[in-house]
Amino acid sequence: MKIFNSRSYAWLVYVILWGMVWTYPALTALIAAVRTGVEFSWDGVLHAWAGILPFFLLFLLHRLPVRYLFMRHRVYVYILSVVGILCLFGLYRYYSDVRMPHAPSVPEHRLPPHRPPHDGKPVPDRDGTGRKGDKADGGPGFSASRPLRPAGHGPVPGGMLNPMLLDLVIATLMLGFDLAIALFSRYQEEQEKARRLEAAHLRHELEHLKAQVNPHFFMNMLNNIHGMVEMDPAKAQVMIMELSKLMRYVLYEGARQRTSLYKEMDFISCYVELMRKRYSSRKVRISLELPEGNRERVILPPLLFISIIENAFKHGISYQNPSFVEIRLYIEKETLHLDCVNSIHRRPPKEEAMRGGMGLTNLRQRLQLLYGDAFRLDITEKDGKSYHVNLRIPCEYDTDTMHSR
Repeated sequence: MKIFNSRSYAWLVYVILWGMVWTYPALTALIAAVRTGVEFSWDGVLHAWAGILPFFLLFLLHRLPVRYLFMRHRVYVYILSVVGILCLFGLYRYYSDVRMPHAPSVPEHRLPPHRPPHDGKPVPDRDGTGRKGDKADGGPGFSASRPLRPAGHGPVPGGMLNPMLLDLVIATLMLGFDLAIALFSRYQEEQEKARRLEAAHLRHELEHLKAQVNPHFFMNMLNNIHGMVEMDPAKAQVMIMELSKLMRYVLYEGARQRTSLYKEMDFISCYVELMRKRYSSRKVRISLELPEGNRERVILPPLLFISIIENAFKHGISYQNPSFVEIRLYIEKETLHLDCVNSIHRRPPKEEAMRGGMGLTNLRQRLQLLYGDAFRLDITEKDGKSYHVNLRIPCEYDTDTMHSR
């Protein structure tokens, strides 16, 4: 079950980032208190949080136009709303700075007069000249220079941004980052939706192709049994019973996405036995070779090979001339191979030969949907006497025994 979606991941990013922003002042104050050995004070932390709070409220306010304007493709209205929000934020910062009480100015104090030395010599001044004192003060000594103003007052030094302008730049970058996360979340949702639609479309096409395979298969089998009824009624009855087994497999296993190689091999064996009963002439040679190990662990789509095998019997068997059908199914290097070779006696029409028949056309489409470019289907004719069909698909293994659901 999928716990997190793209929107949940976006909010997780927000929680992590804002959690770092809110905890940074307290963490730095705690580290400073530990290093200096003084008592931890909340005054600086609360002052830092008061500076962060307007940006956090701006972020929450920005979520409304993003959700109800930008995500609904009302981009121009969204831009106007963001400009308005930034203007309100700038006005708030301006008036909060004006109303903020400034630190009281430090009054000028004169240093206490220095007593002259015991020898009565005047105290040298900064310029090296000796003066007995400041007459305005009424006693010996000199006036101290005025101390520096507290930090944060006075004109902004050259080359530095105005604090309000800097806050607007930070707010704009923050809103842009928020919009980027929202766009990425929307992109992930669209990608997930596209994947679901593609998967649904794929299932629909596969079901459509399998619906075409089943009538095609039964039509050929009924034609075979119809020809046997007049020649050997008893054998035709046995063939009907075996056909019922094939129908059971097609109805139940054919509706599943995957089946075991063992069941598919059993279906192929039953079909080949039916063909042996129909073509019992000594001139017809039918061989079937199936793998021995790992048959239950290997899984594959059901009814994947029947189109190739049907065509081999349809175009490769003749009662008048020696005929053969050779079917070999094996596993090699994590690849499942089907080699099918048959003699040529009845040539299909040119259009059908160009397309490879209805069954092979559907098979190619199904393989393309199932495996993409991971399969290979080669059909060759050698010397006008035999057809060679080689199908290779990647092996899939049943690891959780849930493939048949």
